[in-house]
Amino acid sequence: MKWPNIALIPLVCLIGAMSACATPLTYSAKDIRSQIVDAETNQPIEGAIIVAQWVLFHIGIGHGGHKSRIHIHETVTDKNGNYTIPAWGPKVRLPMTELHDRDPEILIFKSGYEPRGVSNSIDRSDSLRISEWDGRVIELKKPNANIEKQAIHLSSLYGGLKYGDVRTDWRNYPRMLLAIYAEKRRLQSLGLPPGHAGGIPNVDNFEKSDLDYLRRLEK
Repeated sequence: MKWPNIALIPLVCLIGAMSACATPLTYSAKDIRSQIVDAETNQPIEGAIIVAQWVLFHIGIGHGGHKSRIHIHETVTDKNGNYTIPAWGPKVRLPMTELHDRDPEILIFKSGYEPRGVSNSIDRSDSLRISEWDGRVIELKKPNANIEKQAIHLSSLYGGLKYGDVRTDWRNYPRMLLAIYAEKRRLQSLGLPPGHAGGIPNVDNFEKSDLDYLRRLEK
């Protein structure tokens, strides 16, 4: 039996410690500018709601859990389908967390189209984060599924927003919340069976102060 070289063990431990320390103490992000268009006509889509979220990976747990986003921003496309996510940072990361490929994860929704989410294809170790989707055109497709499958897609979109404490975090994406709930009601009006998209909250049941805040955004 061949025993390992004992002299190498401290070196291996040192390398492991250095690797753990390689994660930046703070994160920042460059601004992101992109355009949303119809996949068939290539025409710009006005009023698409964009939520960009930088989702932390908790070591030993994964994505998710309490306070899992170091930054989140919501915006809406203009008449040319363009949107901008402002630069931010630096922000101190939580202990035992780091950013991976969801830096950011960009969620997109417009009624009449399939929801879409995009993120980076590789993990980086940089303190300054960039989006591979900066400067690119993002296409949205018209739905070709039945209303039950559309409800599944809608629930998945809402599920992607549920990092952290949903009771308070929704104020970071109120327009998206309203749009998702309105789409749920639309599907129900078309005959969506009870129980589908049940995880999407009924905003009409929110506390009055929260409901007043949401209603002001609808005007």
